[in-house]
Amino acid sequence: MIILGVDPSSTSAGYGFIEYKNREARFISCGCIRPKEDDFEDRLVYIYDEMARLIGEFAPDEGAIESTFFGKDATAAAKLNQARGGLLIAMRKAGLPITDYTPATVKKAVAGNGQAAKEQVQFMVTRMLGLQEPPRPLDASDALAIALCHTRRSGQIAMAGKGQRKPEVEALLSRMVRR
Repeated sequence: MIILGVDPSSTSAGYGFIEYKNREARFISCGCIRPKEDDFEDRLVYIYDEMARLIGEFAPDEGAIESTFFGKDATAAAKLNQARGGLLIAMRKAGLPITDYTPATVKKAVAGNGQAAKEQVQFMVTRMLGLQEPPRPLDASDALAIALCHTRRSGQIAMAGKGQRKPEVEALLSRMVRR
């Protein structure tokens, strides 16, 4: 089973793909979606298009995304939620079952502490996946942490084989790759 982890952002959305098989996680790929557009609406389109392309390329079976928190800056929270919406739409249009995890839940599942620093999470992701070097940037390692959290929190679902795509979803994915 391939799991996509997503750390939403309107400027640097992290993504990470891992394979989960026989209770073992294996690194596939990670990185960040970084729109260059000045216009916010154009950045949202880029985020959606790039996530759709990545889903088509790596064909995940399930998706996990970090839920947003509400800070003092309402404008920043609104932009984050709009970017998250674009990512969710790309995932749902590909037929992925999606699970939300709070930042504290992800940190606790990976680092054992819900208040862990990003660098601690990055260290544990490196160790858990047996990587030679830490995944960079931090948004990408956070996305891998979200995928790893999903394996720990929903292992029963993954092991039961749920999340397998239907033929019509496979057809949609193949069309997304051709774009």
